[in-house]
Amino acid sequence: MTEKRREVEELRHEISRVDAQLLVALERRAKLSKRVGEARKSLATPISLPERAQIEAIVSGAPAGDLPPEALREIFREIVATCFSLEAPVVVSFSGLEGAFAHAAARTRFGVAAEYTPCETVAAAVDEVTRQRASYAVVPYETRTDGLMQATIAALTPSDLKIVACFETHINLQLASKAGAIAEVEKVYATAKDRSHSQRFLAFDLPGAQVVEVKTPLSACQLAAADPRVAALAHESIAAEYGLEVLKRNVRDEGDEGVRYAIVGTRPSSRTGGDLTALVFALSNSPGALHEVLKQFAERGVNLTKIQSSPTPGETWQYLFYLEVQGHATDRPIVGALEEVRRQSKFFKLLGSYTTTP
Repeated sequence: MTEKRREVEELRHEISRVDAQLLVALERRAKLSKRVGEARKSLATPISLPERAQIEAIVSGAPAGDLPPEALREIFREIVATCFSLEAPVVVSFSGLEGAFAHAAARTRFGVAAEYTPCETVAAAVDEVTRQRASYAVVPYETRTDGLMQATIAALTPSDLKIVACFETHINLQLASKAGAIAEVEKVYATAKDRSHSQRFLAFDLPGAQVVEVKTPLSACQLAAADPRVAALAHESIAAEYGLEVLKRNVRDEGDEGVRYAIVGTRPSSRTGGDLTALVFALSNSPGALHEVLKQFAERGVNLTKIQSSPTPGETWQYLFYLEVQGHATDRPIVGALEEVRRQSKFFKLLGSYTTTP
């Protein structure tokens, strides 16, 4: 046992040395990112978002080892996002409460080093970018249950902003605490919305616990961190920031919800080869008008992935059509199709070209 104990101690010392080397490498990475930011200032080059392809290139180039590829993706996603924020100060607006799902989702793409601005509505989050008080907005684009988010389309339609990227995530709630077990929890802090989504869990799994409503999930986590007999309903990443451990995962009564978020910015995205392009338009009420528009894409071999109509704000029985097609707005077939659609439409708006990543 003595030899084994000595071996464990030696291995732990070796791990400490490796950790120190990692810290040195990360600090060098951060300094290089800052230098990139300074160089961009003098060259006046546009800032581009951290690309998923960059992370995939790192992971795919790594030799086979004990770390699962998904774990490597999460590690490098945070490194790349944080260093991106060091290249230039990044302010990100989002729709929702501090510590809620949109906030947590935004942090997966921009890291903890970015500055975040909560907004009550999607329109307000988009307006922060329009007014140049935020670099990007992160807003819900589509859900598995409700489909396309009309509030987001309505906010983007009259603006000059563009969707520059999309990413998919799952909404779920965790019960998090410093308690050792659920049986030790005497009080739960949660927002009114999160409480309503978890009524069955609270009634059957925590029948004796007092449930207290708070304004934000962030407040719930702060209060839970101060008392080991208290828990919070929150996103796991927000709870972890306050040293809370997950006691029960996915406590929403409906289960998790798939959501696609859009990142909105001022500059169009560059072509990646795996893009989608979205647009909205209105047509005259005449036979075959929609068929003529759709024909422009079909004749050029452009695949249509989604079509949806919605009432035009302020107009009775008039509709806007939403289209999503495969390809980038600068691809030659799509350029030609968009020109024809613009010519045939009473109203036309290109929402942007983007990739959708997990």
